[in-house]
Amino acid sequence: MIALSESVGVPLVVYTRQDDNLSAVNNILRQARHPVHCLRTARLSELNDALRHHHPELIIYFANELPDELLSIVELLRLQNPSPALLLVRSKINEQTIAEAMESGAKDVISLTHRYRFQAVVKRELAAYRLKVALAKVVSSAKQYRQELKTLMQGSAEAIADVQEGIIVTNNPNWAELFGYKDTHALMDTPFMDCCSESDQSMIKGALVACLKQKWDGAPLKMTGLHANGSPVPVDIHLERVTIEGDPAVRIIVAGENSDNSSPEQLLEQALFKDPVTGFYHRHYFIDKVEERMHTALTGGVRAMVYIRPDNFARVHDDIGMLATEKLLTRLADLLKDFMLPPDLYGRFGGTMFIALLERGTMKDVQTWTERLRKTIAEHVFEVDDQSTSLTCTIGLSEAKHKEQTTSELLHEVEKACRSGRDSGGNCVNMCDDTSATQAIRASDALWVPRLRSALLQNRLRLMHQPITGLTEEVDGIFDTRVQMIDEVGDAVLASEFIPAAKRAGMIKNIDRWIIGASLSFCQSKNPMLVFLRLSADSINDDSLRDWLRERIANSQVNPAKICFQVSEEVAGKFLKQTISIAEALRADGFRFAIDHLGAGRDSDQVLKHIPMDYMKIDGSLMQGLHREPDVQKTVGDLVRTAIDLSIKTIAERIEDANTMATLWQLGISLIQGNYVQMQGVVLEDTQSVQELASSH
Repeated sequence: MIALSESVGVPLVVYTRQDDNLSAVNNILRQARHPVHCLRTARLSELNDALRHHHPELIIYFANELPDELLSIVELLRLQNPSPALLLVRSKINEQTIAEAMESGAKDVISLTHRYRFQAVVKRELAAYRLKVALAKVVSSAKQYRQELKTLMQGSAEAIADVQEGIIVTNNPNWAELFGYKDTHALMDTPFMDCCSESDQSMIKGALVACLKQKWDGAPLKMTGLHANGSPVPVDIHLERVTIEGDPAVRIIVAGENSDNSSPEQLLEQALFKDPVTGFYHRHYFIDKVEERMHTALTGGVRAMVYIRPDNFARVHDDIGMLATEKLLTRLADLLKDFMLPPDLYGRFGGTMFIALLERGTMKDVQTWTERLRKTIAEHVFEVDDQSTSLTCTIGLSEAKHKEQTTSELLHEVEKACRSGRDSGGNCVNMCDDTSATQAIRASDALWVPRLRSALLQNRLRLMHQPITGLTEEVDGIFDTRVQMIDEVGDAVLASEFIPAAKRAGMIKNIDRWIIGASLSFCQSKNPMLVFLRLSADSINDDSLRDWLRERIANSQVNPAKICFQVSEEVAGKFLKQTISIAEALRADGFRFAIDHLGAGRDSDQVLKHIPMDYMKIDGSLMQGLHREPDVQKTVGDLVRTAIDLSIKTIAERIEDANTMATLWQLGISLIQGNYVQMQGVVLEDTQSVQELASSH
């Protein structure tokens, strides 16, 4: 049994506006010999400060006095780790009041008039809290022991440094050697940021904070370190939280060359199918891999091919000589690989030509990615032996059309786009003309409109849910809702293929209502914390939407706070007055509201300040290579600070890699969604009358 009679007072917060209540609680607990130290707070801001600075083990809330603040208090406590117990004080207690309080997040309900029960409940909750803390420490110690044992067993091949409060407190000889120092003493007590390139420092700071808070998932990070002589040291690092002399620290590990765990198949692929100079796939094997990938259905987003060719390579050849050009191409390939994500395929097409098949959220993301690659190459100084030179590249770009395009046709389009860009002067990203047309009109509306009507009549729309996870706070059960159509032969059709046609045909409002109705069924059956639903321009201009929603909510008995409607920044900008009106109306009815794809327009700050919202989603195009772009980091950081000032929670869209996630930690983003958050599809048969919705069109 855990004793509660330590000489040091147990920190406890009493949430009340009356000093008499504080005195009563203090007297009752001291009569039971609980050495409590009671602190009174009367506002949420004061409670937040107390949670940060005093770390109370228990919160006692006088619910009759301040009845409307229970949910806000529960939300504040949920963000604490460990979370203190919450007890409600009421003048009258019965089974119903206790059940309602516990359902809202409290541990129990107590009364000042029943002192013995008051004392017993407090004793129970303090003991439970301390057991929880002790268990967490045991689990943490066990995990640390296993990791340290694993590190010892791996031998000395790894380069290791331990960082505490940003300072290197220990490092092994391999670390010192990797960064060009004679011994470990040269790096002791120096800032870890001195080992990192300036462009990576924001990302690394975010990852260190996340790791210390035990929020890092163990994903490796690509980091450009700095050698003692100033040259770059590209490395993949792993982070682990450890304890040094009782204080938390971060262990940074760079795997040694002999730690390659590649399978025999991978080693064979490396030997036979990859260019030994660059590590890119050979031409023929790359084509085989592309054809295999093209026959694999996308779960979301787009595929695109990029064709990368240096400009004026003959001039570079003259600058550094024939023998150095292959080394230069190796440096260029290393830079390209640094931009690639795990699903990407990349190959060397002979000579100076490189090619890659990408998978991203949207074509806008692909264009942003290629433009940042082009800019990085143009600004990079390539060091080859004792010589240095610069390069520019032209990048041809073409979207991979679904099911209707051969690999040969796609290669022809992307090569043609690159050649056209070079003819126009080079150092540019040039999109295939056919791809631009595809973005505007995916298919003939004459084909899609009857297929859409048929899908609605036959109930062949399906919801898909992408998880949204917490970055700087704990959340569970938050989803972004997508829709797919099941075609006539049972194959899934992505929304990006039929939604543009639905908008042009005036059917998007019907699809919006189908999604809302199906999502209410999802909320009834799965009880998520929150689901995000998109509203089109047609829906926010629909005067009947609010009454329709009220009727649906009344029939379903779903708490409207579980639904967050979102409107894109582009639509909000075009229909600002209507967006403000619908946001105010929906929030008045208990729903949440959000603006998504924020940051893609010119007046994002004004949209934030004028439209009432609970969440904002930062556009995924800003996430492409975010850790390399200080200007974009400033843009995102400014949006986050404005959102915090307005009490708006932030969500970053289309997160693809760990480096971006680490940077977002440093910028203070609350939540993230995207391919890096494990995809989870939920298929739901709708229970409403889709025939009625289809016929209403």
